[in-house]
Amino acid sequence: MAAGIYNFTIEQGATFTRQFKYKNSEGVGIDLTNYEVRMQIRKNIGASTPELSLTESTTPNGSILSVGSGNDVNVITLTITAADTSTMSFDTAVYDLEIELLGVVTRLLQGKIKLSKEVTRD
Repeated sequence: MAAGIYNFTIEQGATFTRQFKYKNSEGVGIDLTNYEVRMQIRKNIGASTPELSLTESTTPNGSILSVGSGNDVNVITLTITAADTSTMSFDTAVYDLEIELLGVVTRLLQGKIKLSKEVTRD
């Protein structure tokens, strides 16, 4: 199955949160317990260095991907802190979101990110 395409906007300097629910073709949630989850944002697909690389381990600024939300074991929560969004400088970027279990990698989502530039700064 091909990765879904989901484009979104991040507001520079603000905390960004999104939840993604992983479901099968019948709409039933797929249990993500024991899966590893990861996501990278790059200025373009050929960029050698990611703008932000996220896993279930917290980054220095606290941005994180997490699996499960209460009783919903099919939910992936993406949180990018204001500290991380404030350092972003791209106009548009690309990303993908992958899960892995026992060496099998599945790309769930991919797409473009637009950065809405911040006016109010310290």
